[in-house]
Amino acid sequence: MIFVGIMSDCKSYENIKEKLKNEDINLIHINKKSIENIKNIKFETIIIDTNLQDFNQEKSIIEQICNNAKYLLINTDLNLKNELELSPKVNIITYGLNQKATVTVSSIKDGGILIYLQRNIKNIKENIIEVGEKLVKIKEQTKLKNYEILILYIIFLIYNYPIMEEI
Repeated sequence: MIFVGIMSDCKSYENIKEKLKNEDINLIHINKKSIENIKNIKFETIIIDTNLQDFNQEKSIIEQICNNAKYLLINTDLNLKNELELSPKVNIITYGLNQKATVTVSSIKDGGILIYLQRNIKNIKENIIEVGEKLVKIKEQTKLKNYEILILYIIFLIYNYPIMEEI
């Protein structure tokens, strides 16, 4: 079982969890209420999709959780004022709508989003995933936001799942 922790709002957590329900991933919501109880869980991946300002007192726990993870996904569009001291062995993958993110959006069209991997990354099997673009079609009834689609795309890449054609 793969443990993935996500620091996000409840709606984003629920949307991502719904899309991962058929995968071998145990998605755990990390918030102020749960962080003390989950500090000893060894997460394979941590996703930071929220400002860390509200976690000032829990900063050391967050650093401990992040440094024990293999992958750390960070939304670079957020203003993360609380810099984390991270181990160099953690694979950091940034995502967002800016040009410096590892995974970004090239364009958004009616019915689709073009996702661009700007730097090579290694997946869980140590295979290199090379730079490239992928068009993901979006169903009209989808509730997913662009950031949630990027998170799902990265999870599918690093865990070697077939990349979603439509979401």
